[in-house]
Amino acid sequence: MINLGVPKLDKLIGGVKEASNILILGPPGPEKTALGLHFINEGLDNKQSCIYTTSDVAPNEIEERAGEMGVDVSSRIGKGFTFIDCYSWALGTPPVSRQDIQVPGPNALDDMSIAVAQSIQETGKDPKTGPRMVLHSLSTLLLYNNPEITFRFVQITGARLKAAGCTTLYFLESGMHEERMVVTIKHLMDSVVEMKNENNKSYLTAPLYGLKKWAEFEVNKKGIQIL
Repeated sequence: MINLGVPKLDKLIGGVKEASNILILGPPGPEKTALGLHFINEGLDNKQSCIYTTSDVAPNEIEERAGEMGVDVSSRIGKGFTFIDCYSWALGTPPVSRQDIQVPGPNALDDMSIAVAQSIQETGKDPKTGPRMVLHSLSTLLLYNNPEITFRFVQITGARLKAAGCTTLYFLESGMHEERMVVTIKHLMDSVVEMKNENNKSYLTAPLYGLKKWAEFEVNKKGIQIL
């Protein structure tokens, strides 16, 4: 088992299974990103190679959010940390001074598969500590691709990541997709952490890890804190 990087949450669930695919299902907002950055930071602190695949926002925005949380990813790019950038294509002028792996958009799933394989090959060199990856997010892939093609991509890529010993968090926006799509994505995962906002409060649950009740949390400058 490995930790997500949120101390009270890790204590509640006992960590997550290594080399598994984990769906982070929740409403639009900073919650999923904060959890992903905790997860990446925990990996980097433990000398694990880490990959952040983004199709929703530019890598520099993720770096800024990480910096606000006290997480340094900027200085670690190319030193155990890699961005796979599937977003900057939309800006028309992808940054040329960065070391990110560029993918020409969220509809280029074959290119994304190659980028993931390249990242694992370049960073996942220590067999004792499998790499970590965040995929931010499946919702964008579903918007730009046929759902069946996206499901196949998730199934094949997820299997390859597990075979490489990689533990992966997949973000999915709740309330954006038909229930059939959400059920299918859940079926392709090893476990699910679900978030919700209710009465101006945030909650999460992880039934397969023993957290069957909704635990209240907040997102502040330090990231996620369980209340």
